[in-house]
Amino acid sequence: MNRKRWLALLLFFPALAVLLIGIYRLFPQEGRAGTWQEVTLSGHGEKVVLLELVGPIPTGKDLEDLLSQVRQAKEDMRVKAVVLFVDSPGGGVTETEAIHRALKGLAGEKPLVAAFGSVAASGGYYVATAAQEIFTPATALTGSIGVIATLPHVDGLLEKLGIGMQVLKEGRLKDMASGLRSLTPEEKAVIQGYMREAYELFVQRVAEGRNLPPARVKELADGRIYSGKQALALGLADREGYLEDAAKRAAELAGLKGFRLVRYQKPRGFFEILLPEDFPIGLYPGETQRLLDLLSQSRFRLEYRYLGGGLW
Repeated sequence: MNRKRWLALLLFFPALAVLLIGIYRLFPQEGRAGTWQEVTLSGHGEKVVLLELVGPIPTGKDLEDLLSQVRQAKEDMRVKAVVLFVDSPGGGVTETEAIHRALKGLAGEKPLVAAFGSVAASGGYYVATAAQEIFTPATALTGSIGVIATLPHVDGLLEKLGIGMQVLKEGRLKDMASGLRSLTPEEKAVIQGYMREAYELFVQRVAEGRNLPPARVKELADGRIYSGKQALALGLADREGYLEDAAKRAAELAGLKGFRLVRYQKPRGFFEILLPEDFPIGLYPGETQRLLDLLSQSRFRLEYRYLGGGLW
């Protein structure tokens, strides 16, 4: 390739980049000034923000993303109310409490109403108790108030493979819950103590959020699931309904006659604009998440999680 063609290519790509950026800036982006951009889902008028907790309680970067959305909704004076959509079986104890704490702070500043999807159980229910009111479909699954921990044992498999593990430690409980051996009675008692603390915190959050006596919550907190209809009768939820009903109620609590329901989304970078969202780079997001979920299950952790499946 001669020098003129090289020069033409060197000039073409920067010019193309400038042109694309210019075109992008011609189109207004809602909520551009904030960390998260806003997309209007329906309506006109004052803003009601939709926050979504779908799937297991997030961890890592996904958790920080959700918490930052809560912060933005709280700090944006133009947001008059918030509706929280929950379709989650729960997850880690620490992450669940972090979300609840952030939502409780938000609810202290502006109306927050929760709406259940098909499953809002254990940690999914825990976070919803931060809302002033809870809407649930009659057929939803909720409750599952309790704590669970799973610990896979690989010692039998290693023995079959002829692999031995030698553990050096200082402190007799240092390798507790490693999965390389069964728990001793003392270790089980220690772990049960952790679980009791987490359980008592769950009961406290439900009692505070639902204005129920702790003794009454403990009667309900045996780990079982409840249908939405049962939850309403037991005082675990307020009204039968769906997301649109919860959004209207949030606007009503804020004194709004009309409202615009908005959702947050990440601002798109330059290369994200150029490439389609499903561009095949490495593993697809679904495959990556499944791999991470599998790896996370191999370590010991306390969880507010419903492990069962749905009824329908």
